[in-house]
Amino acid sequence: MQVHAQAPQPARALARTWPRLGAATTQGRLDTGSTIGDPDGALTRPARGPATMSFSAIRRDLQSSDPERLAQGLRRLTKQLAPDAISDQRPTDWQQRKAALADMEPSLLKLAESEDEVVRELATDALGAWHGDAAFLRVLALTEDPIERVRASAIGALEGWPDSAQALEKVIDAVDAPQWTVRMRGARALWPFAGADVDKTLFGALVDPDSYVRMNAADSLRKRNSPDILAHLRSLHDYTAPHMLDAALDLLGQIGTREDIVWLEKAGSWLNLSQPAFVRAWSRDAAKKIRKRLNKVP
Repeated sequence: MQVHAQAPQPARALARTWPRLGAATTQGRLDTGSTIGDPDGALTRPARGPATMSFSAIRRDLQSSDPERLAQGLRRLTKQLAPDAISDQRPTDWQQRKAALADMEPSLLKLAESEDEVVRELATDALGAWHGDAAFLRVLALTEDPIERVRASAIGALEGWPDSAQALEKVIDAVDAPQWTVRMRGARALWPFAGADVDKTLFGALVDPDSYVRMNAADSLRKRNSPDILAHLRSLHDYTAPHMLDAALDLLGQIGTREDIVWLEKAGSWLNLSQPAFVRAWSRDAAKKIRKRLNKVP
């Protein structure tokens, strides 16, 4: 299992360095939605203005035989339909945009079988934004793709089908995969699914060996707002690997209560030599976040 060698950082700091999870770059790195490998910012800029201005460019790109042009067109298509990186909301007229591009669905499904793995991965992301029965079946098949980052993108795309039992099973299994990229996409994709198994899986991912998996599990738990989250976070007070508590303590800072401040300030005390300095710092930061949030309540 791959673990990143890095100095422990609060989960929020990591979030700034690992934005929205999306398509791959042509350099073989998992594209996080940043402009690295995506110079036109197709994934990071929310779709604004007349969407029709881009439709003709998308059609031209998706009819090309050049992998770079295809990749550009797929990024543009994803930009038109997918939730943006800030609000995590789709454009309000995404259904109309999809209808305007309906003739592109056969091309999109075909590109998801491309021999070029970057094109295949980007097509997988686009299918996740596209939705529909044919898209779902193709994405489901791509979760078994031999290329790791294509599998990861397929798992992430399944977030768009939270009512599917098949999708839920695939995503839960992904959170236990050997590859950190697949686990990360699984942890991120789980939040809209229903069921006690979802919370249990995310609780386990909250202390995953990989910091990016932990961060995304915490974000999914925050979105779910389950009544069991606080109790679980409090049960981690004596966790035997405190260096893995960055995301959990950050989440506690976001949703904790006054009673959590007492423990956090005690754990963060300069006199508490039983914890590493970075865990004490995380604890103090979490206590400050709770106090600041509660002081804002009328």
